[in-house]
Amino acid sequence: MTARGRGRPPADGKIVSPESILSEALAMLEADGHDGLTMRALATRVGINPMTIYHHFKDRDGLIKALAEKVYAGVSAPEVGDILARARSLLAAYYAKVVLYPALTLAIFARPAIFPDHAKRITGELTSLLSERNYSSEHSLRWTHILVDYTHGAALAVAIQNRSIGHHSSNEAMLSDFESGVAALLEAFWHSLDHRSA
Repeated sequence: MTARGRGRPPADGKIVSPESILSEALAMLEADGHDGLTMRALATRVGINPMTIYHHFKDRDGLIKALAEKVYAGVSAPEVGDILARARSLLAAYYAKVVLYPALTLAIFARPAIFPDHAKRITGELTSLLSERNYSSEHSLRWTHILVDYTHGAALAVAIQNRSIGHHSSNEAMLSDFESGVAALLEAFWHSLDHRSA
């Protein structure tokens, strides 16, 4: 006789990993939006008892936070290079995730209490990069918010356009526009430091 793992058994004896639940939840969230992602609907889609989802993720907020941790895990700046290039790379990686998963971003906006650890890490990493010239952390944090807000706006605009036309045809041009905007903002940040030291 084999020992059963903790938690309620699946509805039909089917074993489903938390990773599989997250993959299905992410697909549902992007297709149906924040309001369409319910534990019951997800359980039906996966073919398990809803209590299995609660066992792994506690509640819907826990599920959304786990989705964000999965999606944003690989977003980071290169370890070498000049400060501005590393910041541009970090923002471009984050932009790409928001374009791919806009409903996840909007779900996090709707529930600030579930702000994911990786999003905090990304914000902290950008602030640290901007602070490397030894200027005030307050000034760097202000510019971090400007850059992150710009990234959100640009990425969500592309995602909405993609959804309305049904494909991703213009992403290359939009990415180029985004990168130009980030470069201009980072240049403005750099010059603001020169003015503060003058």
